[in-house]
Amino acid sequence: MKKFYFLIFLFSIVLNQHFNVEIESTGASTLFIFQDSITSLDIGDELGIFDANGIIDSDGNVGEILVGAGAWDGEQLNITSIESQDLSQFGGPILPGSLLGHNMILKVWDNSVALEHEVGYELLSGSGTFNGLFSAIGEIDDFGGNSGG
Repeated sequence: MKKFYFLIFLFSIVLNQHFNVEIESTGASTLFIFQDSITSLDIGDELGIFDANGIIDSDGNVGEILVGAGAWDGEQLNITSIESQDLSQFGGPILPGSLLGHNMILKVWDNSVALEHEVGYELLSGSGTFNGLFSAIGEIDDFGGNSGG
């Protein structure tokens, strides 16, 4: 019976996601690994990965853009962020996403109080930048609405 309720819970998360990535994959990405050592999140909280000055449209305009998202279930969470691609020099499109070298901005949707918070994080590995590689995050700054995991 527990499995049934867990499946309903997961289904409700999918239907009610706060962070919805609305850009298409470009084939270029950076992986952000959120370790299961994180204690400041509750199951059902969501993580949104943003570039504060990424490419937001096919005209090459710059602004804040959501490039990756996931829901916390208490286990390690891997979120692949989408990097922009400028193919205009070859007659192709400009594809929205993060820009290489920019810092990842992390936001948490605290599901228990329905609030979004920009948060800091502790890196275990990597640079925390969009670089085509990966960064591992061991903890997220406490944002005041958790019950400890």
